[in-house]
Amino acid sequence: MTAHGTDPSTVDEETFSDIAVMFHAGLIGNLGILEVLGTLTAGQFNKMLPKGKAPFKLQDIIPNTYDYLYPPKTEQEKKDEASQNLLAFALMSPDAPALLFKGT
Repeated sequence: MTAHGTDPSTVDEETFSDIAVMFHAGLIGNLGILEVLGTLTAGQFNKMLPKGKAPFKLQDIIPNTYDYLYPPKTEQEKKDEASQNLLAFALMSPDAPALLFKGT
């Protein structure tokens, strides 16, 4: 029996795959709830912090879950993101030389 009461042998592969994804998402599908409650908790904690203290972030509130839901980026992903951010910054300048934008 599947989670919703169907015999797996009577379900086509695509539907069974969808069911498996939904089941998996159900186990970690509380992402929205975790984000909202974590953000609200961080906001409440930050409201009580004295001036000059470092603010709480979502990863401070739910550290184990945060690492699971948002795996750390690889070095290549970090380099790609930095390149994209730099390009976006350069594109904001109206006087930037066109030579910078070749290949975009």
